[in-house]
Amino acid sequence: MFPRRALVGSLLLALVAGCTSSGDGGGLPAGPEVLDRAAAGMRAVTSTHFVIEVDGELPDVTVKNAEGDLDSAGRSRGRAKVEQFGQLIEVEYVLVDQDLYFKGPTGGFTKLPAALAGQVYDPTAILDPERGVAKVLGDARDEKTVSSDGGVTVVEATVPRDVVAGLVPGIDADVASRFSVREDRLVNAVFTLPGGAAVTIDLSDFDKPFSVTAPA
Repeated sequence: MFPRRALVGSLLLALVAGCTSSGDGGGLPAGPEVLDRAAAGMRAVTSTHFVIEVDGELPDVTVKNAEGDLDSAGRSRGRAKVEQFGQLIEVEYVLVDQDLYFKGPTGGFTKLPAALAGQVYDPTAILDPERGVAKVLGDARDEKTVSSDGGVTVVEATVPRDVVAGLVPGIDADVASRFSVREDRLVNAVFTLPGGAAVTIDLSDFDKPFSVTAPA
């Protein structure tokens, strides 16, 4: 007869093993499937609120942090802290009708061609299906689910340099990435570069209407 103590011990071991499983095993959703669904979900997003944080130095990115709203039509408004001549300057911007309106610490808005936005950082890339988060999620490789709790599934993956460069300019190497997905929408992405710099993107308020008008 199997000893009761041994039976209880076996049950406890089974429970512990089930609670500590990691990766794509142990009942966690498969990483590739999570990111494929998130890529499809993000292609359908019409607008979002974003927060971008840059930790470390990126040669082609002068923005240290930015926050604002944008839509899939390429309109956006928000604020950013930009490094110029070794100093951080807070600016306000409006991007509408292919024009960029830029306001520094003093004075009013200055109108510039929208193409110049890319020289600082173009937030509209986030929802662009050909170079934004949907592209990044769809082309990630070596995907592995590391956790799924509270409705948020976290997947670690590698993103090829030519793919992530569409979202974060100046990338010259494949990037270790960590994606947090809720309801087939990307809510957080962290890109860690080989040199140690990291870019974090937080997304929220999906499909929430907002209006953008050119400054007077």
